[in-house]
Amino acid sequence: MASDFRPISREQHADKKWLAPSDMRFSADRHFVPIVNAEVGHAARALPLSFVKTGDAFALVAVLGLAPGRNVMVGSNGRWLGLYTPAILRSHPFRLARTGEDKLVLCVDQASGLVVDSAIGEAGTPFFEADGTIAAGTAKMMEFVSTLQQAEQVTTGAVRAIADAGLLEAWPLTSGTGADAKQVQGLFRINEAALNAADAETLLTLNRSGGLALAYAQLISAGNIQLLSNLALAQDTAQTQRMTVPEKSFLSEDDGSLKIDWNTFLKG
Repeated sequence: MASDFRPISREQHADKKWLAPSDMRFSADRHFVPIVNAEVGHAARALPLSFVKTGDAFALVAVLGLAPGRNVMVGSNGRWLGLYTPAILRSHPFRLARTGEDKLVLCVDQASGLVVDSAIGEAGTPFFEADGTIAAGTAKMMEFVSTLQQAEQVTTGAVRAIADAGLLEAWPLTSGTGADAKQVQGLFRINEAALNAADAETLLTLNRSGGLALAYAQLISAGNIQLLSNLALAQDTAQTQRMTVPEKSFLSEDDGSLKIDWNTFLKG
């Protein structure tokens, strides 16, 4: 989904309001998203965590699917299927961006469909009050994304310490089965043997940076990778069933489960 982030200003948004997403379809094409240290405890219990390389650096991410462009944590009805929703998705459609003066400004995605005229409907949060001050709901979102941005900086330093210690290795994963099996590219994990062999100085450096906690969180979270495979299989099976249901079937068209036992699949 294409984005069009614009700085929030009185000139452009005084007569506008924003809507909270009604579902999670906006993230359906994202098979991983960044995670910050402040949420790692919750995320590691619900999702597999990994590292990806961006340029010369690594970043910590939550893996949402094993095939590029497919987020299996979003159901056919847009419902989030996981036990935890990453903070960056909860901040949609906002983010912080740097200006030419190296200042951070709050931006909103104009292409999200969530920015509307104030006169349209009763739902929504105004960007600004009538007196020109920022509205309370928008200020609260600004505080949330600002906290997220600060946590991103700390997390970047922690991940850098992990990489500098030589603890990362390619994660050999496969998506699909049989003739459809494909090697998953671009994901890295903690080399547990290297972590266990690290000397005291390296461990102290990792601990001070916050990298040690992230390393153990990634190792713990790795067991959640089976959840992604289970969900992908369930969704593919449901799609096949929908394609083979007779035209006059007693099943409604929006029955996304189609006799799939979701409780079994979600157990991983």
